[in-house]
Amino acid sequence: MRNRITDRSDEELYLLILDKSSQSNNAFEELYSRYSTNLYTYCFKILNDRQLANDIFQEAFIKLLETQKATSNMTNIAAYLFRIARNLCLNEKQKKYHAFVTIEDLNLSINEDIYEQKEQTMIIESALDALPPKFKEILILKEYLDKSYQEIADILEISVSSVRIRIYRAKERLRQILQPYFLENNQD
Repeated sequence: MRNRITDRSDEELYLLILDKSSQSNNAFEELYSRYSTNLYTYCFKILNDRQLANDIFQEAFIKLLETQKATSNMTNIAAYLFRIARNLCLNEKQKKYHAFVTIEDLNLSINEDIYEQKEQTMIIESALDALPPKFKEILILKEYLDKSYQEIADILEISVSSVRIRIYRAKERLRQILQPYFLENNQD
């Protein structure tokens, strides 16, 4: 039997939390450390607001604890957490819908030393924000969080083939948005 909490599977950790044993807090802390960075990144990329992303990401973990009282059959903790965060982000975006995002609205952490890289990053982020929500979300999951097609399918509750199609369409749409910028740069 494995004694170290870090060696346990997500399902084992979840059962420890349900158990309310002496290891419940450690089990929750381990799940938190496994998923907090990616979950926060997802929330921030969707919302473009650090404080709001932090609130939503924390609320997702709270909902995990609240939900664990209702069910003991949790097989995919990661997908469940991302689904909670996704729903919370979508609810928040409905409250504060913006038709467009200006470059001033972006809060990027990029290398200040290289102006061109900074400019390209801002343009790509603006183009990402210009995508329809279902395309933006799927690109964030794939490109920023490096989720597999199956993981994305689990999070969004769609088929793997739908994930492939959406990723293809999202990249095509992103290319269309970015095409004028890159054509302009190639002519210089």
